[in-house]
Amino acid sequence: MEMSYLTIIAGVWGVCAVGAVLFIRGAAQRDQEPARTQSEREPVAPAPKDFSHPA
Repeated sequence: MEMSYLTIIAGVWGVCAVGAVLFIRGAAQRDQEPARTQSEREPVAPAPKDFSHPA
């Protein structure tokens, strides 16, 4: 009993598709913490003082 050429190609594509889905799902499950905003990551620096005019 010999498998046809198209059956072998379909099987290889199927295995690749299942592997890609499992890989993407595994990579997505690791990122569970919510994304932080820019203000949470870096404190806002105070505005620079204007030294162009004498006090």
